[in-house]
Amino acid sequence: MKAESASELLGACYEARRIVELMPELPQGMKPGHIHVIDIICQLQHANGTVRISDIGAALHVTNPNITRLVNDLTELKAVKKTQSKEDKRVFTVSLTALGQKYYKMYLVDYHNEVAERLAGISDKDMQTAARVIHEAYRILSDGNMKMG
Repeated sequence: MKAESASELLGACYEARRIVELMPELPQGMKPGHIHVIDIICQLQHANGTVRISDIGAALHVTNPNITRLVNDLTELKAVKKTQSKEDKRVFTVSLTALGQKYYKMYLVDYHNEVAERLAGISDKDMQTAARVIHEAYRILSDGNMKMG
């Protein structure tokens, strides 16, 4: 890949982050990362029934301490309920509260439907290609083996 192409991709990624920032205003104390965790919890609940904190970390490719912090934030914001396992006190399951489900509908279902309508002029294939490239670039670059200079 040419350096110019890499520069173009990085510029597009910067703009992609700015797209996320166009989301409707979040409640006080909530960040876009919290909404992403709510999304993953909902997806995992539908797929598996119960969701452990480690399941969220695995789905997001994030360490458990970072996910625990985000889940604790969401618990304080009353969007998530955290329950300690009776069998293994080290294991916690999480679920969305009624407020968390409201946030899921507002910031994910409704907002994603609006975005889909506004971006209707871009083909699904092009959207999927863009997402695939960004995911793959992140996977490659996040391995920690980048050498500068």
